Amino acid sequence: GRRATETEIIDHCRTLLARFKVPKAVIFAEIPKTSTGKIQKFRLREMAKG
Repeated sequence: GRRATETEIIDHCRTLLARFKVPKAVIFAEIPKTSTGKIQKFRLREMAKG
């Protein structure tokens, strides 16, 4: 039941990760999966480009 904003997640990553590993942006969306539960990587790439 907890929620976090994009800036909160990025700030948290800055405390734990090296500067070059910290994400520049965070996207909140449902991850596309196949009927067997595997992640559809090609659809994730399409979402990231758009």
